[in-house]
Amino acid sequence: LQMAAAMVIIGVVITYMTPFLDKEPYHTSILSGHAWVQELVNRHPDWIKNELGMIKYVFHAFVQELQACMCYELG
Repeated sequence: LQMAAAMVIIGVVITYMTPFLDKEPYHTSILSGHAWVQELVNRHPDWIKNELGMIKYVFHAFVQELQACMCYELG
């Protein structure tokens, strides 16, 4: 009975730990900088949300706001 309980516990631990130890790469893009951002903007909508924490519409509004601030400071 103890051996059976030990086997069940081992099975539960292996099942629980497998996702933490056997990970698939998440960030697989070879791009960086501007090219990476363009990939996010032009690909699946979930990508930009997952990577930057905002939907595409909000990202574009954010970029416009930053550009307006830069023009104000440089002007």
